[in-house]
Amino acid sequence: MKRAFSAALMFGLVTGPVWAETPDSDVEQRLKAYEQRLEQLEQQQLEGALDEEERITINGFLSAGMSIADAPTETGDATYIDGSGDKWSHDSLTRAGVQFNAKINDKAQAVVQLFASGEEDFDAEIQWAYLDYALTDTVSAKAGRIVAPFYMHSQYVDVGYAYPWVTPPAEVYLLAPVKTMEGMELAWSFATGPVYHRVSGFWGSSTVDAGARAGNAQFQADDISGVNLTSRWSDWTFRAAYSGAALSVPQDDLAAVGTPPTLSIDDVYTYFAGVGLQYDDGSWFFSSEMARVSFSNWYPTSESGYVSVGKYLGKWMPLVTWSAIYPKALDDELPQQLNDFLAERQKSWTAGLRYSLTESVALKGEYSYYYDFADEEVTTTGFFVTDGTPLKEDNPTVVRLSVDLVF
Repeated sequence: MKRAFSAALMFGLVTGPVWAETPDSDVEQRLKAYEQRLEQLEQQQLEGALDEEERITINGFLSAGMSIADAPTETGDATYIDGSGDKWSHDSLTRAGVQFNAKINDKAQAVVQLFASGEEDFDAEIQWAYLDYALTDTVSAKAGRIVAPFYMHSQYVDVGYAYPWVTPPAEVYLLAPVKTMEGMELAWSFATGPVYHRVSGFWGSSTVDAGARAGNAQFQADDISGVNLTSRWSDWTFRAAYSGAALSVPQDDLAAVGTPPTLSIDDVYTYFAGVGLQYDDGSWFFSSEMARVSFSNWYPTSESGYVSVGKYLGKWMPLVTWSAIYPKALDDELPQQLNDFLAERQKSWTAGLRYSLTESVALKGEYSYYYDFADEEVTTTGFFVTDGTPLKEDNPTVVRLSVDLVF
């Protein structure tokens, strides 16, 4: 732009008779006027660029992981629900996301997040896409593709840097594997003395892949509606959530896992309930959650929970986690083989270690030991996917390593 103005100025100085006949004092005044105008235009261009940078912010995260499972069966090897198999896998724990926040005005912003994972062959998708609008100083609304706010870490469940585990305990976080939904959320933030609260209600729908453990059946959840409360006091965080939905599964997906044609899942009311407590004072870390998913038909109910304790030692954090999942309300009229397949039962101990390489990069590793897959009612393989034969040993293990960063 400056070159264009300078060229125009030089062209006028050397070519027109008007300039040739203008007194020197007038020429100097016009030169000063052009220079001032040029400076103003350049300043406006600079300010516009700065405004653009402030209006749009870009953040991202990346996790590069690898895992291996030692879970032999009578005829081969099983894989864990997160994709860990008998050989080192680099896909299931590797994922990345980029988030764009565009400020529309003082009350509204648009949020879009692109996400890709090795679990989905790194096919990038729009994971979030919503409008966030501040109705008042304490009330806000979202509409679009938003987070399904079921768990304590739902808002950043894919951001490995945000929590101490390589992956959150599967017994809880894969109980209802819903991460996003198309819908809306209304949230109210307020305080009662020193305690800060956020209450939100939401409504929408989502298509959920039940995972390899359930033959990748597609659960269509309609009319998802619920409420959750998050309260923070000092170093403590408490969370409670409840939601219900009308659940449907294609009959072909049910048949693929051996369900008799007389059984169906069509607009079945299903609810999720969860509660969590966390403490983090920079010296000690404690986190615990319990969850329940219940179907109002023949499908078994599941209850799960975990307790995790860690200690900050400079840049290091060792931690230990105990997790469990149990089947409830089994239908005695179902074939035993089907109950064994549908029921989810296991316990686990996980020893982990996190090292903060920089303020935005963390190295993590963990060793998980699984047990207690059966009782007097069912015999399961827990979250291990087999070829139909039982686990050869009662104590399979999984090792996970990861590098997590945010930018």
